[in-house]
Amino acid sequence: MYILQAENITKVYGGKFEINSNNALNGITLNIEEGEFTAIMGPSGSGKTTLLNILSGIDEPTLGKIKIMGRDITNFTRDDMAIFRRDNLGIISQDFDLLDDLTLEENAILPLFMRDDVDEEGMSDKVKELFQFFNIWEQKDKYPYNVSGGQQQRAAACRALITNPKIIMADEPTGNLDSKASTKFMKYMQMINENKNSTIIMVTHDSYAASFCKRVLFIKDGKMYTEIYRKEGKKDFFNRILDCLAIIGGEADEI
Repeated sequence: MYILQAENITKVYGGKFEINSNNALNGITLNIEEGEFTAIMGPSGSGKTTLLNILSGIDEPTLGKIKIMGRDITNFTRDDMAIFRRDNLGIISQDFDLLDDLTLEENAILPLFMRDDVDEEGMSDKVKELFQFFNIWEQKDKYPYNVSGGQQQRAAACRALITNPKIIMADEPTGNLDSKASTKFMKYMQMINENKNSTIIMVTHDSYAASFCKRVLFIKDGKMYTEIYRKEGKKDFFNRILDCLAIIGGEADEI
């Protein structure tokens, strides 16, 4: 069952008919099954983040159609999209985007206060469950500037998961983490995917992070280039990812 379907996604900056227009995406079509853990990779400037922003409704395509849970989000108004994203999508960014004047716990529960059906008792239980899962319960009363980058990113993941989103979308979630914190974070994301059957779409330049996924989509020059599925151990899958990046021209830190 496809939870997300994108057809002929095209993004043009500068206007369709202007001489200096720039095509960031050129007719990308993809389907995501419920429970998939998918990475999107490609060279710098290939359109990875643009694609994720369009899939999440943060940006709009110039052409194309996107259906999430059977609903065509390209027909939504800005307000409708904001409500739909709040109720159904969890967004994790590279820069954490935590508020410095709120504790980690307060940052995590913030999305719940934007809903009408807030259950304070259930909210406390959910926060505790997530913080314990990500092993940051002891840090819940600390402020972002008092904890490590890895702990900030895990708090950001708790915030994204607090509303039980249908799809988690992550943009370079390990980009600001060292290798140890990156590995720990990806193991948590893999467990979330496997234990809760969460659908995760992740843009990354990190081949090792991508090897935790079940499928990797490669885009180049705004077009879908190829895709590979993990059918073997993580080490062999990692090597196949490197091979694909070498062919399409990955960045230095990717290969």
